[in-house]
Amino acid sequence: MSVRFAEKPAIRRRTLALESLRMLVNIELNAHTECYGVHIRRIVVTEADASGCNWLIEWPVVRAANLEPCHSQLAAVIDQLRERYNVEQ
Repeated sequence: MSVRFAEKPAIRRRTLALESLRMLVNIELNAHTECYGVHIRRIVVTEADASGCNWLIEWPVVRAANLEPCHSQLAAVIDQLRERYNVEQ
């Protein structure tokens, strides 16, 4: 007897221009007061990963971005946005 696992449906992401996505990331990030002053300066466009997302951030070198609670909030914001958006090519 063989068991087949249902394939996950492809996630439909909206596509945004690179600069628009960067602005959106920073707007979302600024909603968290613990990350005040932290900005994402660079988004790297990549091949789509296993989830279908085609971008990564260059992690900020600002000290606050590497300390809690900002670090985990930044990671959560990026994870949520990676599920919803791709960079248009």
